[in-house]
Amino acid sequence: MKKLLLFLCIICLSQNIFAQSSAIKGKVQTSPISDQAQPEDAVGVTVSLVGTLQGTVTDLDGNFIIRGLSPGRYDIIVSLIGYVSDTVKSIQVQNNLETILSTITLKEEKALGLEEVEIFANMIDGKRQPPTPIATISQQEIEEKMGAQDFPEMLKSTPGVFVNTGGGSWGDSQIRVRGFTSENTATLFNGIPVNDMESGRVFWANWNGLQDVTRNQQVQRGLGVSKLAISSVGGTMNIITNPAEHRKGARMSQTFSNRAFQHGTTWKYSTGLSKSDWAATAVVARRWGEGFREGTNVDSWSYFLSVHKRIKSHQFILTGFGVLQNNARGGRATDENYATVGRTNYNPNWGTYRGGTLNGNVNRSSKPMISLNHYWDITSKITLSTAVYYSWADAGGSALDRTSGTGINIATSRFDILPNPTSINSNSANFQVDFDRLESINSNNFVTIPNANGSGIPFSGNRSKYIIRESVNNHQWAGAITTLNADINDKLSITAGLDWRWYRGFHYQQVTNLLGGDFWLDVDRNNNNSDNNLAIPNRVTREGDRIGYDYNGTVRWLGAFVQAEYSPIKNLDLFLTANYVYNDFQRNGKVWNGKYPDNSLGLSPLYTFQNYTLKAGANYKITGRHNAFLNVGRFTRAPFFQNAFVDNRVTNITRSNLNSEEISSIELGYGYRAPKLAINVNAYHTEWRNHSYTQGFLTSQFGTATDFVNFQLSNVNALHRGIEVDFNWQATAALTVQGMVSLGDWRYLGNPTADVLTDPISSVPLARNATIYANNLRVGGVPQTTSSLNLRYRGKKFWYAGINGNYYGGLYSDFNAETRLTSDSYVNALRPLPDAITFDMFAGKSWRLDKKSRTTFQLRLNLSNITDRRFIIDSNEPTPGYLSPFSQYYFGRTYTVTATMSL
Repeated sequence: MKKLLLFLCIICLSQNIFAQSSAIKGKVQTSPISDQAQPEDAVGVTVSLVGTLQGTVTDLDGNFIIRGLSPGRYDIIVSLIGYVSDTVKSIQVQNNLETILSTITLKEEKALGLEEVEIFANMIDGKRQPPTPIATISQQEIEEKMGAQDFPEMLKSTPGVFVNTGGGSWGDSQIRVRGFTSENTATLFNGIPVNDMESGRVFWANWNGLQDVTRNQQVQRGLGVSKLAISSVGGTMNIITNPAEHRKGARMSQTFSNRAFQHGTTWKYSTGLSKSDWAATAVVARRWGEGFREGTNVDSWSYFLSVHKRIKSHQFILTGFGVLQNNARGGRATDENYATVGRTNYNPNWGTYRGGTLNGNVNRSSKPMISLNHYWDITSKITLSTAVYYSWADAGGSALDRTSGTGINIATSRFDILPNPTSINSNSANFQVDFDRLESINSNNFVTIPNANGSGIPFSGNRSKYIIRESVNNHQWAGAITTLNADINDKLSITAGLDWRWYRGFHYQQVTNLLGGDFWLDVDRNNNNSDNNLAIPNRVTREGDRIGYDYNGTVRWLGAFVQAEYSPIKNLDLFLTANYVYNDFQRNGKVWNGKYPDNSLGLSPLYTFQNYTLKAGANYKITGRHNAFLNVGRFTRAPFFQNAFVDNRVTNITRSNLNSEEISSIELGYGYRAPKLAINVNAYHTEWRNHSYTQGFLTSQFGTATDFVNFQLSNVNALHRGIEVDFNWQATAALTVQGMVSLGDWRYLGNPTADVLTDPISSVPLARNATIYANNLRVGGVPQTTSSLNLRYRGKKFWYAGINGNYYGGLYSDFNAETRLTSDSYVNALRPLPDAITFDMFAGKSWRLDKKSRTTFQLRLNLSNITDRRFIIDSNEPTPGYLSPFSQYYFGRTYTVTATMSL
């Protein structure tokens, strides 16, 4: 801290010295494409002296000054990404005088309709400094740094944000903001919410590939000022895509990587603006190849189409996008497994089969979304923005399944890779699943099923003891958001709107591979006397038939919100937000389950919740360079459909203590803006109460070592508080230095309770209202301390290079509810995981091949984890019966080469 203060003092002193020499002083504004929009002061515009390395950037009010000049004539270049650069020539500078220029206005060069999209979706009000910690990743940064990484990994150097590589395969990344998981962080595309309405989660495999059309990523930590009826605990992430582009042309890219995905191809074409004000942009991309984890092949197609039309004061943008993908997944293994195999990228999900390989866990998904946006400039001060959207999904994930009493227990023995005759991977030299052995068992298991399908007639054949089955999760999702914005006067603006959503999920299991058998008997694997469907006892099924469970879930949502932004004096911006949300959900069982004969079939009661949000904030500009803000907020949130039921797969019974969650938070921050240096300091304190969720474990403690046990936790309380510091220093006109430090204190408060049930769920709990001694335990799965340092150099002749360093510390295993059933567990602290440092590099160069047609060729190189640092990024406490915990490792060294031709 002393060094930082000394550094700031030196900067201030140097500015005082330079003040005594000649200078060029001016102001920069930006002029959006819209004819009715007023120019705005431009923050962060680069102003450079032609032929020198001298330059500066504009402050919060758009002002700049270049000091220390000798008398003479100068040319300056004023540039900002997304705007047409302007050159001011032959500026006369006299000795010891400031030359004051007229206001410089930059014209916007951007995609058609983008301004309207950003007005609707942007979390930043261009007229007022937002009183909230927010980070924006530009399109340029995404192109330079993405490489073969998952889309969320672009945010790993953002304060308070941690990206976990999840299952170790493409699209499995998970984002945690201030220690909160993805279901507690609102994710938006062009202002449209995409968190799953049943679980709240974001499945990035459904959206990966959209980096090819992303304008920018915004992450707003904490309370935020987003213009939606949402109540996110951790923050809000918004991805703004490019609508139909203004410039006509084509673009083709080819990518090669050693891991993650090995090949990628992108095609993009824009028609440009026609004389009748039509424009369209289309993008198609494919990614395929082997992942970092063994056996994690991916084959993915992403597509995007946007059509724009302007009719006087109305603009219409029709957008469709989605990803069609098949992704073989990685799975958790124990620390003992990794040590025995000797590979940190070991994956227990795949093995040998009929002379080839087979992964038992494959995700497939197709989740298109279509949206129609309408923007109406009613007057110069009143605008109406409306978005109507529809999404449908065809998705599923496969896994191994088995009957009871098989002798080889997939749920546990698949992880026992030491020599063991009952292990399914004991015969493989590489410790993988021996699917051929399972097929041999199935094809030699001839049995007769009496009263097959309830017909009274026996059926004979080879009954599969082992199969690959798929859990299908389809949905239909419709929504509409309308927002009215009125500038009452120069000091007050009001935004109000409605947010309506309707969602229906279709969930069932089906047989996908009998592994050499003739049929699968649809009975509970824990109890062969319990039919999964009492309407068809002893049901004989084959590949493609539905098994296990079959139900629909319907969720409805209606929110109303109003936000007032008020500037009573020049340097003070205030905001007040209130919203009300009504939502309900209902389960509809399609099968008559044997364990829940009285409450599995048909409609459940309709469960309704009414919740609210109140937020207020103030931002004070102390001077042109200093500002401070304070936010407070309190809101409630309904439990997710997936957490509401004892087991939403098979019963309409809900868990006890089904109440709304309560969240309260306070934030304060300070910002410093100088021509070449920007610093932000933020502090927050968030309390989260009455949360409910489920943990699942393999266990022997309850006499059920052959299966999972579910702990349904209720009344979970947590405290998340911390400090975040980040800076951006324009060291020279070509060199940018960015850094951040995030210190978190995230822990559980009090002792929740849990009902303990077998999985598949038994109608009789193994324990009810058991106390889980978790008070003061750290939140696991996310480092409580992170920091980063990024350097980027941009050469004069269209080349750039950079390096990023990231530090992760204070990472703990997730707590295991089963190990916390007695009070003496207080003395057993969570297992700390080793600290780690990773480095990434990126570089690129562009060549203009044809000046007349502006044809360019670009070559980019990305190198992730250049030191090949392998460390545990995700782990849990050991489960009784498994002394070694289940863990996953960070990706190893990955390089990516991308060649792009723009015509």
